[in-house]
Amino acid sequence: MKRVLIPTDFSDNSFNALQYAKVLFNNEECTFFLLNVYLSNPSNLLNENYSDSMLTEMANESEIELKKLAKKVNKENNNVEHYYETVSKANTLVKTINSTIASKKIEYVIMGTKGAKGAKEIFLGSNAVKVINAVDNCPIIVVPKDYSVTKPSLITFSTNFKRAFFNEELEPLIEIAIANNAKINIARIMQEEFLTDIQKENRKMLKKLLKNIDYIFCKIDVETSETNALKDFAKNTESDLITLIHHKYNFLQRLVKEDVVDKISFNSAVPLLILPKLN
Repeated sequence: MKRVLIPTDFSDNSFNALQYAKVLFNNEECTFFLLNVYLSNPSNLLNENYSDSMLTEMANESEIELKKLAKKVNKENNNVEHYYETVSKANTLVKTINSTIASKKIEYVIMGTKGAKGAKEIFLGSNAVKVINAVDNCPIIVVPKDYSVTKPSLITFSTNFKRAFFNEELEPLIEIAIANNAKINIARIMQEEFLTDIQKENRKMLKKLLKNIDYIFCKIDVETSETNALKDFAKNTESDLITLIHHKYNFLQRLVKEDVVDKISFNSAVPLLILPKLN
């Protein structure tokens, strides 16, 4: 049984992420853990404005809203293999997600994002960036605001073949592709014309790992930036999901670490699957 964590603040964005999760795992037995962090800054507990009764009220409200949400999606879903559990915590979002991944043996985190103006929020939204940077042992899927939920039929997997591939690392991508009968475009984003010997070996390894998947190799020319190149490729090929491994050899690592990203406006129109790298 799949175990999927859905952080929610009861907004339309987080509800859309939940809807996407249900579609993504429609044909699998799955437990969705609905997580609400009702006091994301624990230091506020020291604030004299927060009385015990107020905190109790916040906790109760969180539990009530989570139960309402679980009841709503359960009623709408009509999938007897989908189950819902609720988790309500007073802690930072990142700490709570990491602790829940460990305690509930979570296999995927799926979260919505609405983004914001300026700095890192241009890319994914501050919460999504924090989670991507802090969670290194679980795949993360980020669902854009207003995304029209549909199951993926074509997945873009971005790589430059500069590091070896591992079956455990790619397992979430392979699982999603098989479960949804999706094809994979393996998109090589690099300015070099030819692969090095190491890159060729890594490419061979990838072929073996994807032997049961329908895939093709594609080369993306970079005219402006890697982010724009990937965004345009995904749009032109009508990809439903973009997949990246979070390691130092691709632009995602640089992107989420940047202090100033004035030249970057990724704003993906489709969900992003972020795979944690194996050490």
